[in-house]
Amino acid sequence: MSIIDRAVDMLGPVLRSQRKPAASKEPEALEPSLIERAITDGKQRSDLPTHRNFAEGAVVAPDPARVTGRVSRTVNIDLGKLRQQSMITPDAERTPIAESFRRIKQHILANVANPAAGPGTNLVMITSPLPSEGKTFCTINLAISIAMEMDRTVLLVDADVAKPGITTELGINIEAEQGLLDVLLDRKIDVADVMCKTNIGKLSILPAGTRHANATEVLASEAMRALLQELAERYRDRIIIFDSPPLLSASEACVLASRMGQILVIVEAGKTTERALEDALSRIESSNVVGVLLNKGAAPGSGYYGGYGYGYGDSA
Repeated sequence: MSIIDRAVDMLGPVLRSQRKPAASKEPEALEPSLIERAITDGKQRSDLPTHRNFAEGAVVAPDPARVTGRVSRTVNIDLGKLRQQSMITPDAERTPIAESFRRIKQHILANVANPAAGPGTNLVMITSPLPSEGKTFCTINLAISIAMEMDRTVLLVDADVAKPGITTELGINIEAEQGLLDVLLDRKIDVADVMCKTNIGKLSILPAGTRHANATEVLASEAMRALLQELAERYRDRIIIFDSPPLLSASEACVLASRMGQILVIVEAGKTTERALEDALSRIESSNVVGVLLNKGAAPGSGYYGGYGYGYGDSA
């Protein structure tokens, strides 16, 4: 039995017992029998609570213009670099990897569109049990694939605040500039001022920002909760995708997972052990885990390396 089959068997009873009542009726795209495999190389909200300003040690109200829709700068993603790494680009022909992520994103979008799913399903976290399992690679491809939708925009957030990698992989040199942590630590910074519009029309980026010793506490703060609520609710057509740290390597990942509407867990064929996956899943609320993505697999008789298997927790 493969690791993704074991993950499906393990997740099934957990999801059936913990599934949220509001999301009990799932759309047709999420039938439990589905396992796909492809081969690929300004106004202040009165209902928001106050939050602590870590920089000043004071309790303050959320900034009235945290998410204004204003983007202050534009950066160019190195599309040539993406093509060299076999990533999705808007101008590319239909490729195996593009088809894989097209199928994967349909399940994410079906959850967002499901009227019974409740708020926050457009907050999507990509994580893995261990480092170097292809998490950032999958995050970028999923974000670009969704950005190619006619009626969706994407905000890609680098939430791996200890070891940010999104901008490096995209060929953008903004590592030292302000981002997510700066917004959470200083209420005078508007999130729109640190977001970056890109040359992929419907894709914007929020960098990790200035590193902070108390990053876990910052991500667990009321400032983060308020920001996520504002991001999720203000733009209904926007999917916010978070590149998270590995679950077994950084406590920030578990904190972030508790605030997400959907979680994808990346496992690497031939590397991720069943024990590591079980341990990782035990640290988060499994009812929000919508899929386990098998990365870097190879199909028999195929010249491609990097197969993706996608399984759902209630498929057992």
